[in-house]
Parts: sequence; C-alpha cells; structure tokens
Amino acid sequence: MTVRRFVSTLTMSTILSLSLMSVVPAVASVESHGVKKKCDQAALVRYNSYKNASRAIVAAYKTVIEAAKVTYRAAQQSGISSVRKAARANYEAALANAQNTRAAALSALGPAPSVPQGCKAAEIHS
Repeated sequence: MTVRRFVSTLTMSTILSLSLMSVVPAVASVESHGVKKKCDQAALVRYNSYKNASRAIVAAYKTVIEAAKVTYRAAQQSGISSVRKAARANYEAALANAQNTRAAALSALGPAPSVPQGCKAAEIHS
C-alpha cells in the first residue's frame, strides 16, 4: 500500500467520524407519522424519534470503526515498521475520536423518553 493511498484512506475515515456530529440534528427532527390510535401521539413521536436518532448515531459509529479497521489492516500488510506503527497510532486515535464523538452525540440527544402507554407494540420502535 502506498503512503498516498494510506493518507487518503485515513482522511476518509476522519471525515466519516466527523459526520457523526451531523447525524443528531438531522434525525432528531423527524415529524409525526400521523398514527391515529388511542395512545399519546406526542409521546410516541418523541420516543420513536429518539430511538431513530440513537440508532443512526450507533450505525455511524460502527461505520467509522469499520473504516478505521480496514485502514489499519491494510497498513499492517506493509513491510515498513514505521508505517505499521503510524497505522496503529492512527487507528487508536480514530477509535478514541469515534468513541468520544458517539458519547457526545448520545449526550446531546438527552435522556431517553419513557415508552408511551396505550400504544400497540407495532407502533413503538424497539
């Protein structure tokens, strides 16, 4: 693997990790589904929106981690020890960055709302 390709792959994994920060506002603004049942619709929308947002955050985190793993594994195949050491350091930094970003995004999302009462299981995201 060339150094140029390694740097470009590392750049892409960093960009993906930074994209986690834009997931929360985009998903948190989900509108009501217009479900007409005998349950608290506002509570149902809040609960489902929270679940969708947290799932998107976790999915983005997993994508970033997988990209970092691919970059790291590709660099480990290099015969140059300095490239391998740098890859390990970059991998650990990417993991720490992704974990901190995920924690910040989940913290910004706030506490989970309670499960709405009186709603059917099919209406509630679990």
